[in-house]
Amino acid sequence: MHSRYNRGFSLVELTSAMVASAILVIGFGSVIVMSRQQLADTNTRVGLSYDQVILDRYVRTKLTSTVSDSMRIYADASDETSKTTSTSGTILRAVDADSTVYHLDLTGNTLLWVTDDTINHNPVDCEISDLLFTERVGNIGKILSLSMNLISDEDTLGCAWTITLRN
Repeated sequence: MHSRYNRGFSLVELTSAMVASAILVIGFGSVIVMSRQQLADTNTRVGLSYDQVILDRYVRTKLTSTVSDSMRIYADASDETSKTTSTSGTILRAVDADSTVYHLDLTGNTLLWVTDDTINHNPVDCEISDLLFTERVGNIGKILSLSMNLISDEDTLGCAWTITLRN
């Protein structure tokens, strides 16, 4: 004898349970995919911020002690070769108070920071674009402005510094 309570699940009940389970799995899957993308975006932004901090240290420790009369800005490599200076350009050559020579320019999309014409520094991992040095005369000396964009994947971080050279 079969009891009427021991018949199992009907096809409608099984189908409803499978549909509900599929909706839950798809929902959790999309949350996981979005979370992974947000984590990747956050890692990219953290990397750009880290590179910006490194550049900030370089600028603050090295360029702030530059002798203002030694600073030369060139619009491009041909102007540097012909020694034609400018008040705005993509290449900076300056001498530090301790006679260290700095040469900064963009090679490809890499910031090249050369010290004493022999020691190459590539202080950051990200690509650089729109590097621009600008100088103007202020009330207490020359003012050097430096701007660039740090690029990683599809994110860009704009950076700018203004340094007053008093010596």
